[in-house]
Amino acid sequence: MKVNGERLLTDLFQLRQFTDTPGEGVTRFSYGQQDQKARAYLLKEAGAIGCAAETDALKNIRIGMPQNTSGRQKVVIGSHIDTVRNGGWLDGIYGVTAGLEVMRVLKDCRLEYDLELVIFAEEEGSNFGSTMTGSKFISGDYKEEDLDHLKNDEGLSLRQILENPSEEELRQVKWDFSELKAMLELHIEQGPVLEREGLSLGIVETIFGMRVIEVEVTGVGNHAGATPMEDRKDALCAAAECILAAERIVKPNGHTVVTVGRIKAEPDCSNVIPEKTVFTLEARDGQTEKIDYFINQITAAIKRICRERQVECQIREVSSSEPLKLDPELSKTMERLAAQKKIPYRVMDSGAVHDACMIAKHAKTGMIFVPSIGGRSHVPEEDTRPEDLVQGAQFLLEVAAALTGAE
Repeated sequence: MKVNGERLLTDLFQLRQFTDTPGEGVTRFSYGQQDQKARAYLLKEAGAIGCAAETDALKNIRIGMPQNTSGRQKVVIGSHIDTVRNGGWLDGIYGVTAGLEVMRVLKDCRLEYDLELVIFAEEEGSNFGSTMTGSKFISGDYKEEDLDHLKNDEGLSLRQILENPSEEELRQVKWDFSELKAMLELHIEQGPVLEREGLSLGIVETIFGMRVIEVEVTGVGNHAGATPMEDRKDALCAAAECILAAERIVKPNGHTVVTVGRIKAEPDCSNVIPEKTVFTLEARDGQTEKIDYFINQITAAIKRICRERQVECQIREVSSSEPLKLDPELSKTMERLAAQKKIPYRVMDSGAVHDACMIAKHAKTGMIFVPSIGGRSHVPEEDTRPEDLVQGAQFLLEVAAALTGAE
């Protein structure tokens, strides 16, 4: 059994066109127009091989094989199709298109276990600042009240965007994990390790956890020319010092990473001293204790800096996820298959979080990486060699066939 590499790449080339920023990377937020176009394309392709699809209240999609039968356990392949702003063309959607290609190859096989493809909604958190929203509702980590807590930049809640789903519709989002035999996610590495070591495949052992906080610094707005430096209470300068302090606190550790990727100053005028600055800060590591330690250290530093600069600060927890060890038995199965196929691989950690994190709490979960050129991701330059994309999909097929008992 072999995947059709040309067909896989055609899917990816077609889907990269569904973007709000042509020529400037892929911008495809969940629940937007481009997201709808990508969904329609994938559902049409799945329907062409006789697959049936269901979309839940959060807009997660489950696509079942024609030969699926009720009462059997399922092997699930899944990832996401949403992107960050001006992101890459492979992050998430590669795993979805590879899963679709696996289903095309196995559509006429006899399966001992059912096979499903899942498209998770709002993985990137681009709308609400909270990653893995769709899979958090699937796992039960998010509850109905979170529909009101999660709001976008326009102040619209997730409940409003989803047009106020009923309690019964929301209950149906949560999975019965006793139905799952295993879950697989194929993804680009988004880092430099595989390319640097000349390897074609990564088998993920641990996915980093993360905590995200939002910091609001409030100073005093005033005229940029008429206010002496010693009389200023500049919210942006205070925020800048806080951000650099976070970098100094974490950098010597070597493993924990901290990032401020979103910042907004108000009133955002060139000749006005900023009165308010809001930024998000996230810390990631493979150990919860280290994440908590550094967030506590950073929070204390922010409060001290703001006190010394005589500005106010408010710190709000936005989201968090625990580090996860993926299923060791499934990892060993993938290692054996890689060795049999003579594919050079390594067992590794994932610094990025994925929907697999949410599923791994409840069911056997495995994750596969292919190299990222230059280690670049979440940017327009994100890329992977075509031969690595095809080989990753082929390996996903081998693993899925083994788990489903395909003949």
